[in-house]
Amino acid sequence: MKEELNELSIEQVPIGNTSILEYDCICIGTSMIISLEACYQVSKGCRVLMVDKEKTFGGAWKTITIDGIKNVENAIHYFLPDERAIEFMDQTLGFPVEVSKGKYRYFNIFNLGYIKFSYNSWISRLIHKLFYSGSIDGFIPLVRHIFRSIILVYSGRGSRSYYVSSGSAKMLEKIKDRLDKHQVEIWYQSEINNVYFDLGEKKVKCQIGDKIVVARSIILGHGARLPEIDSSNGELKLQEKIHPRPAFHLVVEDKKRPRSLEVVMTSDSLIKYVHDVTRFSSLRDSNRFNKKIFVFALHPNILDDDGLCDKLFNKLIDIKLINADAQVITSLYSDIILPTNDDEDLNILKDSFGDLVNILRTENFARGIGYYAERWNS
Repeated sequence: MKEELNELSIEQVPIGNTSILEYDCICIGTSMIISLEACYQVSKGCRVLMVDKEKTFGGAWKTITIDGIKNVENAIHYFLPDERAIEFMDQTLGFPVEVSKGKYRYFNIFNLGYIKFSYNSWISRLIHKLFYSGSIDGFIPLVRHIFRSIILVYSGRGSRSYYVSSGSAKMLEKIKDRLDKHQVEIWYQSEINNVYFDLGEKKVKCQIGDKIVVARSIILGHGARLPEIDSSNGELKLQEKIHPRPAFHLVVEDKKRPRSLEVVMTSDSLIKYVHDVTRFSSLRDSNRFNKKIFVFALHPNILDDDGLCDKLFNKLIDIKLINADAQVITSLYSDIILPTNDDEDLNILKDSFGDLVNILRTENFARGIGYYAERWNS
């Protein structure tokens, strides 16, 4: 098949059972940023194909169903401030953006117990800078570190985080509606096996299952899993980067009223963050069994084992997110891999193939939308 791609001319008649289809753009994945770009390309009169190896729409933001509970956040999601992005999401996309609620930083003081402070409070930021921003050797460096920390906290206000009050399910619903209105074609459970850049014909030729798709450009972001790349100038090999970000879902029965919704753990050996995502799920409409859903962002080295669920459950009790008499209903470990292409990889692709590649900066959700909001609004 690879040789067929190399030798394929658009005017050729399909060979055997292989179908040859033509599009203007091929989008890898169905993330929200890729989807918005797909709508933009259609609005310019382009015929667009989106290809996703998964069964469902949404990329890294797609929701899951667990214990019959729908629209559960599949991982921890929030975004950092970007004025253009927030304005675009609010006014153009209709996302109800709000500052993260119930966000706290938890400190384990001398292993005697946990104390919490509002994430952006001055004391929270000061403690974090003083005691958790690296080891300091020597008296003079320590004094400098203390004064520098005080000045930084006094002069700054910290970095707020934001989210959409309706959760990612509603965000994806609105984006999918835009795709449907633009009549964007999507192939699910489909994977691009080979890519050939024909610099002479100025076409991209892709093998997708038993089909060959020819396009004027391919659109991708940091999260695209790239297959073999060949071109009329020879092969291009990029080293795939693997960034494990394991997640863990824990569904419990508990009557405690939540106050901390987004928790940042400081110097914990297991947990980076834990969020109560109950309010985003289908439980927001009916929750007569007092169920709660917690999603943990674990450190990259944490693997699933028989004792992990108990450790995380007991941690929730320790930091008083749930009562001591709470009960575990079910749990789920997810081995999530974050974006595999860095800026250097994308720049290499762009430099090598020019207009045959359309690069989207998707490594940061809000910043990624901010980059292109003006163009999409046009």
